[in-house]
Amino acid sequence: MQPMSTLSSSIQMFDIRKFILNQTNMLEIVKKLLKSKIRLVLLAILASTLLLSGCHKKEKVAEPKLTKEQEEKVKEVSVTVKHYEKAIFSLDTNNLAKEIERLYGQFPENLVAKDCWKDTRLMEGLKGYVSDPTIQTLYQETQKQYSNMDDIVAALNAAMKLYIKHFPNDSVPVVYTLIPGMDFHTPSIFGYDNDLFVCLDMYLGKDFKYYAAAGMPKFIAERCERKFIPLDCFSKGLAYKHLPNKTPVTALDYILLEGKKMFFTATMFPNVTPQDILGYSDEKYQWAVKYEKQVWQYFIEQNMIYSKDEDVIRRLVEETPFTRDFGNQSPGRLGAFIGWHIVSHYMKNHPETTLQEMMDMTNSQQFLKESYYKP
Repeated sequence: MQPMSTLSSSIQMFDIRKFILNQTNMLEIVKKLLKSKIRLVLLAILASTLLLSGCHKKEKVAEPKLTKEQEEKVKEVSVTVKHYEKAIFSLDTNNLAKEIERLYGQFPENLVAKDCWKDTRLMEGLKGYVSDPTIQTLYQETQKQYSNMDDIVAALNAAMKLYIKHFPNDSVPVVYTLIPGMDFHTPSIFGYDNDLFVCLDMYLGKDFKYYAAAGMPKFIAERCERKFIPLDCFSKGLAYKHLPNKTPVTALDYILLEGKKMFFTATMFPNVTPQDILGYSDEKYQWAVKYEKQVWQYFIEQNMIYSKDEDVIRRLVEETPFTRDFGNQSPGRLGAFIGWHIVSHYMKNHPETTLQEMMDMTNSQQFLKESYYKP
């Protein structure tokens, strides 16, 4: 296994020094940008509901045998959420160095590093950050929407119980919330060591006015909803802790990587719809289900499966509003959809396989063959 965030270059440790020093440029860009059927019949609704709820069966996954101590550990699961943004905005900016020194030890080193309060340039940058009107607006909005996170904690607790059942030697991560300032280049949730970091300003709702003003694509904004925080803690954070430390090479490697992340997340959230696991709208998910066989045939006929071409790989797994090979009615990240189904088929045909054993597998060609995936 590997530390979370080491597999993908897009999952990086949040560096408070780099964050503060780069904040001014980002804020200026944001400020400039800021200036600048209903369904016809009930039958159709019912048919759609049946289609959406029945087309992705979640397989039962083998669980490791737990000791009595591990069973107790599962029962005692409790997620702790610590609000870094509240701590930062509660500081006396006239005495910032001493205030930051006081926070040392309360937060991990990648948020409050030892002796960082001695860096005068960093302290000046932090003072500019907390006094900036745009950041203050983001903070106020996050406080309005997230003053109570009981529902999120409850969802995380339920998922973490399943997580510890499957990974009994792991511990429950601490969740830290923060506000990087709508930094689209920082993952909305990421993991480091055994901590999870949630950028609350990236979960203010798809219609939050600053998103459009800052140039966020609509299909990205649609994932900026509260309900995705627990899911993203697993798909964007914890999943990476259990993937092999091997760089994907072929399109199939990437397809299975995404599929494993989706299967991993769905296992922890058995009552969540596949649309939400994937981040698809109902319409996009219906399209993927309807044309799954044709999509897979196209991948095969176009020799895309074992391709190492970066453009091919991006078309299959990158966040996009649609997959250009299939037109704008299709969803993006079709590789994730197909990958999830391949993994599901593998687990169905190998019911003795534990989640960790599946996540550890590295031979993509063998995995595909032994999945017996034939849509």
